[in-house]
Amino acid sequence: MRSRTKTTASALAAAALIGGGLTACVPGDGRASDIGSQARAAQSPSPSASAPASGSPTAKGGSLADRSGPEILTEAYEATRKAESAHVNAKVEHEGKPMRIDLSLDKKGNCNGSIRLDGMGRLDIIKSSELVHFRGDAAYWRGAAKQKHAPQKQTDQMVAMLADRWVRIPASDPRAAPMTGSCDLDKLTGDFGTAHPLARKGTASTVDGKPALAVTSPAKQGTQTDYVSTQGKPYILKSTVQGDTAGEALFSAFDTPVDTTSPKDSDVLDISKLGGPTGEAV
Repeated sequence: MRSRTKTTASALAAAALIGGGLTACVPGDGRASDIGSQARAAQSPSPSASAPASGSPTAKGGSLADRSGPEILTEAYEATRKAESAHVNAKVEHEGKPMRIDLSLDKKGNCNGSIRLDGMGRLDIIKSSELVHFRGDAAYWRGAAKQKHAPQKQTDQMVAMLADRWVRIPASDPRAAPMTGSCDLDKLTGDFGTAHPLARKGTASTVDGKPALAVTSPAKQGTQTDYVSTQGKPYILKSTVQGDTAGEALFSAFDTPVDTTSPKDSDVLDISKLGGPTGEAV
């Protein structure tokens, strides 16, 4: 079984990529479906834990505590896939480097948030149906220049012109395609499929103050633990994995509209208005 934590991180890494040489930000070519799978690792409860937890009635009647591990996960995956939007906050490893992800996204392809990768700085993203805005810090642009083997003078110029500055590009631009695809919640939750038959119900817990029930499952990278909400809809609130890789993903703000308001900044660089072949700065 592939870890959905690994899936999550790879997809969000791809969300930070813009093709065509315009920017080379977070390395990787993962898909958005990879988001839910790489973001799970750290603090998973013991697989042997099986104390029942109190739960609210589910869509199928009864409470989560009355169900088996596979039944709980099956219902949780279904509820999570039906959400129109969500927020993911993840701590994962990408190609051996720490990555932090803080991103809201929906099924319409909108997203708003940031991605940090060790050695590549921070990238902020706002994507609507029409525009993609992104802003990298100095470390981001130096990392992008390094990937393109840019000379030092060109790197320094790029950092001076672009660091901490919003850049705008049409969402229809082919160079924005990787980010466009990775902001799709359907792709993010596409890995929430069939529950593992060995999934085991664990103990009652809380995630950000919300009551939850832990369910552990075997995964390719080790042991995966999903924390399912026992209040309201049985959403996946947290997913972790322990084993060969370490990571953790928290999910929240289900069905909350994503803020795609353009940055209120008069110094936004509009790529579409630049003359000549854009994206050659890196």
